[in-house]
Amino acid sequence: MSIPSQKVSSSNKQIYQRLKQAIDLNLRRQIFIAACDDLCLRDCLAARLQAELTAESAGSNPRSPIDYPRFVSLELDLNDPNPWGSLAAWLTKHPPPQNMGIYSPLPGFQILGAEHLTRHSAAVQWSFLSYLRDIEAHLQMCESTLLLWVSRPWLSSIEQSAPEFWQWRTGVFEFEGEPTPAKQDFGRSEDFGNSENLGNLRDNGDSGDQLLRSPESEQSSIPDSASFPAPDAKSIELADLVLATASEDELEAEGDAASEDNFLPLQTLQYIELLQEHQCCSEALALAYHSLGNYYRDRILGGESSPQNLTIAIRAIEQVIAYLELDASSQQNQPPTEECARLISQLTQNLTQYAEESNSLPPMDDLINDLGTFYWMLSRDRTDGVEVPDPVSCLERSIALYIEGLNRTDAESAPQTRVRLNKNLGIALADLARYQDKTQNLQQAVAAYQQALLDLDPATEPQQCAAAQNNLATAYWHLAQDGEPIVYLKSAIAAYTQALSCYSPEREPLNYAGVQNNLGTACWNLAQHEPSELLLVRAIEAYREALKYRTRELVPAAAAATYNNLATAYWHLANQFQQKQARIDSLQQAITAYEAALDIARKLDRAQLTFDTLAARNNLGLAHYQLATAPDLALNKAAQTSHLDAALHHLLQVCAEWGQHLNDKGLIYGDKLNLQPPANSQAADDCRQTALSYIVKTIRAFYSECGLAGQNLALSKVPGDLLPEILRRL
Repeated sequence: MSIPSQKVSSSNKQIYQRLKQAIDLNLRRQIFIAACDDLCLRDCLAARLQAELTAESAGSNPRSPIDYPRFVSLELDLNDPNPWGSLAAWLTKHPPPQNMGIYSPLPGFQILGAEHLTRHSAAVQWSFLSYLRDIEAHLQMCESTLLLWVSRPWLSSIEQSAPEFWQWRTGVFEFEGEPTPAKQDFGRSEDFGNSENLGNLRDNGDSGDQLLRSPESEQSSIPDSASFPAPDAKSIELADLVLATASEDELEAEGDAASEDNFLPLQTLQYIELLQEHQCCSEALALAYHSLGNYYRDRILGGESSPQNLTIAIRAIEQVIAYLELDASSQQNQPPTEECARLISQLTQNLTQYAEESNSLPPMDDLINDLGTFYWMLSRDRTDGVEVPDPVSCLERSIALYIEGLNRTDAESAPQTRVRLNKNLGIALADLARYQDKTQNLQQAVAAYQQALLDLDPATEPQQCAAAQNNLATAYWHLAQDGEPIVYLKSAIAAYTQALSCYSPEREPLNYAGVQNNLGTACWNLAQHEPSELLLVRAIEAYREALKYRTRELVPAAAAATYNNLATAYWHLANQFQQKQARIDSLQQAITAYEAALDIARKLDRAQLTFDTLAARNNLGLAHYQLATAPDLALNKAAQTSHLDAALHHLLQVCAEWGQHLNDKGLIYGDKLNLQPPANSQAADDCRQTALSYIVKTIRAFYSECGLAGQNLALSKVPGDLLPEILRRL
């Protein structure tokens, strides 16, 4: 039989010669990979390689009495794509003769047919990669040479998903070529200059024409959506997502347990494919997709809430809903066929708890709620280096789903279902308010929380009531920032107070402390609109109660934020309402709380903090300045000098660090009491000028209290880059 005809470019000839020379070395455990997307060219090269190696070895060992093949071509078994099994089967069928001698080494092998795996199921494709990863267990069969022919997409997939095999490679040879046309002619080999009939090309008893199979157009990627016959594009997209995620997981996985766990979703895809091929009822397909969704739901609940896992969970639930909502046809109303029933039984038996949980589908409103929650979670994802969908579109989809779920409920629906949907709707609306239509979305969030509270009994469901009241109060607080502050802040205070009546500090200390902190903030904020000593005292009491549970050892970032809020409340109390000794005490308390906040913050990364540390330091400096200079406080000279020195130290530190502070990435300004960072360079300069003005005032106070010597001592502490500007102002 003739070698298939193919015009071979000069560059491909050179690559072929290098590959042949590498195989000719006949070294132990050579692992070569040859990539070629042009099937006719690949067949020509593979056939020529075997023919030339066979011809060269025919007379090379005259002392060898045994005619044992030098190079063997094997087709990959696409039902069980185990290259090691193919090698073992050939060696079992053709054992080396005992009198073979040292002059005839074991043959080399080339494996062909891997490109056809793209037309098989995900499980088959993945099993091929798993076999390659097991190379170290089969190295005894690679004493001579193994050449694996693949397409370029499979080359990339092997590098990413079978790193063990990739690390053992001796060399990679990539041939140029275009995908094979639909029809090819077979004839003489024009470029190699040898048109003789080479006879059979295989050494395993099969005829050579089996090697020269009809060319096929290869897929563009591995794995490919064409691997999964499916009724629509959504199931194809889902299959691609599962395969891509499983491939990434395998790269990060360690040990057989991780590989087995990653195989579960691929096995589910295989069952889905079989169900589709047998045209099983929509309920059977819904069960299968639900088992897939359960697998990724459990991963998400376990903390693996990556965009990939969330997207797969979303697509799986969407498929469940789509199949459940299919109009009942005559075929669907019929009982499942025997084959379909067998597949469903096999699915529930083989996929452990994920299929067992899917043995009965949940109510539609629960499915819609889960789908809305996954979209909401996806809107909050900010994974570095991963492209995530637009948060607004995710939130809008989430809100639409929660509303749809509520529309499906009626008087007979479980109250817990309405509560869950209304609470989640309120959260999604409050998140959307950060991006658009703030007042409108917050008002709708308030209505959703209020509706949830109508279905909740504080006596039997205190935790849910507390969470809903806290969310309601926070929505009111945000509404107060844009209009009608007094009305909304009073509503927020009432809701926070209701939440506290439901929380138990012994059972839920951190939740209880968080609500106390929020209550203190609302009281302080209202005191800015309706000056009241009682409101500030109530804020201070709430902050101190929160700090009983928000300790620096347990939650340092939260403790630092509450200390900062407590200090600010004391500072305002001292400046607005109190007499001499009470003012001194309040300013001292403010100083102590600011120092505690800054001491904790100093040991944390700034990205962990929810308040502006430079604003806190600036306030600390001003508190020291007030204690030293307020005429009605009349401290002794030693105390005045001590406070002036502390004020100068903190104000100089604010001025020196302000520029660096503004450039920090990832700083979150979440607490409501703190000075906000400048929004632009002009605002930053204004803040710097304010700090400089207080530095000048502090130096003048040194002169007033300690004379010229005191002023010179203060000036000696000013950095050189600030000194000219300070002297001009003096």
